Amino acid sequence: MSYPKAYQPERGYKYQILVKTPYDRAYEHCDYAADRKEFKHLTNEYKLAYGAGYEFKPILLPQKYWK
Repeated sequence: MSYPKAYQPERGYKYQILVKTPYDRAYEHCDYAADRKEFKHLTNEYKLAYGAGYEFKPILLPQKYWK
């Protein structure tokens, strides 16, 4: 898997959320999530905000960035 355009891991987070627009082939950074529950919540909210055609997926960050 290739990294997104803005890959900069933040400390204290377990997942990086990526978004792919309907017109691009590459994923871009969207947000961070501390756990799987927060990831599900954020992606549901982003799906409502962004609209149809956008795809979201998580990257599990290296363990040294987790809490």
